[in-house]
Amino acid sequence: MTKLNGWAVTALIFIASSVIAQENADKEIKGEGLKGAHRLSIVLGHSHVSEGIKDNGKKGWKVIPSTGIDYDYWIGNRWALGLHNDVMIETFEVEDHGNTLIERSKPFSSVAVAIFKPKKLVSFLAGMGGEFAKEENFAVTRVGIEMGWEMKNNWEFGISLLYDIKWNAYDTWVFGFGISKLLRKHNE
Repeated sequence: MTKLNGWAVTALIFIASSVIAQENADKEIKGEGLKGAHRLSIVLGHSHVSEGIKDNGKKGWKVIPSTGIDYDYWIGNRWALGLHNDVMIETFEVEDHGNTLIERSKPFSSVAVAIFKPKKLVSFLAGMGGEFAKEENFAVTRVGIEMGWEMKNNWEFGISLLYDIKWNAYDTWVFGFGISKLLRKHNE
């Protein structure tokens, strides 16, 4: 794994600690009706690649727009299993961990994830899958944090910060905004 970037790690820790501290005053999740619910999300994001090759040919941070469709099934009020799919909607060059230049043509990722929701607003996720492009495919390990605010009629607005490790290739930080529809057994 490459070196973690200080600003991104700091942001992830700050968000997690702020949310947990805020939520400590709230009651435990109970009777939320998530067990048995399905969640379908559309996400717009930006993938940040530290090993990207800029237009001037030098290595540095490259920000690539991305979009995704996520599906989650809540096996309990705190746990869900999901399939998160996203595509970076540009072709770009990146330097892999071995300092070899590789091209990525609109890579598509599909990652099976487990989600843990310890408090009402925050969820943590981790999973494995793959990133697929015409040049080469890579295994992916994903970890992240999501925050979601329920709205009327079982809609939810959320933000996420994810870290994708593309094995033997490159890593990305993804910051996204999403809208989700919860399909519950019993509408509340």
